[in-house]
Amino acid sequence: MRHRLSGRQAVCPHCGGTTLRRVVRKKLVLDVYECKGCLLMFRWPMETEEEFNRFYQAEYREGAITNLPTPAELESMRVAGFVGTSLDISAKIVLLKALEATGRVLDYGCSWGYGVFQLHAAGYEATGFEISRARAEFGRRSLGVAILEDSAAMEALPGGSFDVIFTNHVVEHLRGMRPAFRLFAHLLRPGGLLFCVLPNFAGREARNGRFLNWIGEAHPIAPTRDFFLRNLPTDGFREVQAFSGPFTESVARSVASAEYGRMEQDGDELLVLGRRR
Repeated sequence: MRHRLSGRQAVCPHCGGTTLRRVVRKKLVLDVYECKGCLLMFRWPMETEEEFNRFYQAEYREGAITNLPTPAELESMRVAGFVGTSLDISAKIVLLKALEATGRVLDYGCSWGYGVFQLHAAGYEATGFEISRARAEFGRRSLGVAILEDSAAMEALPGGSFDVIFTNHVVEHLRGMRPAFRLFAHLLRPGGLLFCVLPNFAGREARNGRFLNWIGEAHPIAPTRDFFLRNLPTDGFREVQAFSGPFTESVARSVASAEYGRMEQDGDELLVLGRRR
């Protein structure tokens, strides 16, 4: 409400554009806009960077993703390799294997490291990055995985430090995409893979009304397939593809054969792929 009353002009957090289309108003004080320049959908008002960081350090909660398990729960999940739990990313790893069978992977936005653990078990040299200090420390201590938490230290890593940037339901939590695109391009080797999973903000369920539940305090932006196809090529990526789940073995076979033309576009999750130029 305070930001709304300040009278600040709505500005696209990706390209800085002010030619906007209002998609919907939510809860009287929240507008969802689409930028006519870069096609990013975002909520307005947008909090400050300080408010954003405070929210993710102390307030953000999203079920098993952020709730730290008890020792007994953690041991059960470890023994199962997280398979069959709500944190199981094995289907996504099958897809990743079809594109990059091995290599150095950064799990960007890894929470407490359950994805880093699964990527490591699948044969990758996996490192995580997590903005929440508490979750990063829990993952290092309880799962024994490598997790970075200092943004400046990660940005200072040598160019080409990773073969894959893997990010699973994270980019929609960012205040803007351009800094992330530039960071990913810096950290990937030439030809390295961006593997980005997020809600399908233009999919069937979103169009049927669930969209309003997907954008709010925790999701300040809503990047769509069209946004990625327009912007990733200008931010250092080639061979950009975007399609939706469910992610099955048949989808993995199509990905391995680069048969993208028949891919589903209306599922709940969107997978965006790109190669570092």
